Amino acid sequence: MSFNSTFKMGVRDLDIIEVSLQKRLNELSKSSRNDNNAEIAEIRGVLGNLHNQKVWFRPKSSVYVGG
Repeated sequence: MSFNSTFKMGVRDLDIIEVSLQKRLNELSKSSRNDNNAEIAEIRGVLGNLHNQKVWFRPKSSVYVGG
């Protein structure tokens, strides 16, 4: 038995996961319990990984003005 290393998930699936993690992080941040720190760090790590894998659109043919 081994782990499945191939995932077939769409952008919508990842969006649902990201929003759910953000909501959970918000709930944990509002809580005054100190034992949530490990879960908060873990969620932030996963959200960071999702963010780093995004491909951000930037037009190549014209000047890009961010904001």
